[in-house]
This record gives sequence, structure tokens and C-alpha cells, in this order.
Amino acid sequence: MKAVLLFAVAAALAFGGGYGFGRIEAPQDAAPAAAAETVAGGPYYVEAGQLVVPMLDRGRTIAFILTQITLEASSADDALLVRRRLPHARSAMLEALFDLAGHGRFNGPAVDPQGVATALLAGANGSLGVSLGGRDNAQPVRAVLIDRLLRQDNTRL
Repeated sequence: MKAVLLFAVAAALAFGGGYGFGRIEAPQDAAPAAAAETVAGGPYYVEAGQLVVPMLDRGRTIAFILTQITLEASSADDALLVRRRLPHARSAMLEALFDLAGHGRFNGPAVDPQGVATALLAGANGSLGVSLGGRDNAQPVRAVLIDRLLRQDNTRL
């Protein structure tokens, strides 16, 4: 019984000492980190997620196009706007991908990722331009970053 009580007291003292030491050291370490965060404005990214588009030929699905997209915003306010209106931007980007697939841009062995990114950028900025409220020529999305772009052929024909 004494051993259990002695162990509990030792554990409480060790916890209290560690907690107290951490509280004394924390303010000195936290100040430089906070200053570094306020200085850096950095790029602002919004994950748009995955978009999947089927490729059709004579009414049959011959392949699927899978894209993983990240949007780069111009500022923190624009990133917030893009996050709030992300379903509209995703819808416009899906329409752009369907248009590209319908025109055969994904046919063949190679795809131009820059052309795909340009079409997605136009779609995203076009859908967000309605909600800008008077800001002329403002483009909240600076760039479309394609993390993954692949074509999965349908083997179940």
C-alpha cells in the first residue's frame, strides 16, 4: 500500500514539475514563432478535391479522366471567397472537363496539362466572377495546380 501511495506522489510531483517547467519556457519560445507567421504572407491554396469525368464513344464509357486539383488564390480574402463558393467553382471546372472530353482533348497517348489547367482556370474564375460584387477584372483564382491527371481505360466493354 505504501508503495502505491509513494508511486502516486512521485508521479504527481513529476507531472507538476514538468508542467511548471513547460509554462516557464513556453512564452519565450512562442513569441518568435508568432512574429514569423505575421511577416510571411505566403501563397493561399484551396483544395478543390478530385473530379472524375467519363469519356464516351457511341454511348459507351471508354475511359474515365481523374483529376486532383488545388486552386491558388490571390489573397487571403480571395481564398475565403473561393472556399465559400467552392461548389460553384467545382461545377464550372467539371463543365470545362466535360467540354474538353467531348472535343477529344483526352484522346491519344499524351494530354497537354497546361491547356487543361487554362480551361479549368477560366471556368473557376468565370463562376466566381458573379459573386465579386463590383470588383472589375478581379480574378480570385490565380492558378490551377493539377496534382493528378490520369486516364483510366474501361476494360469492361
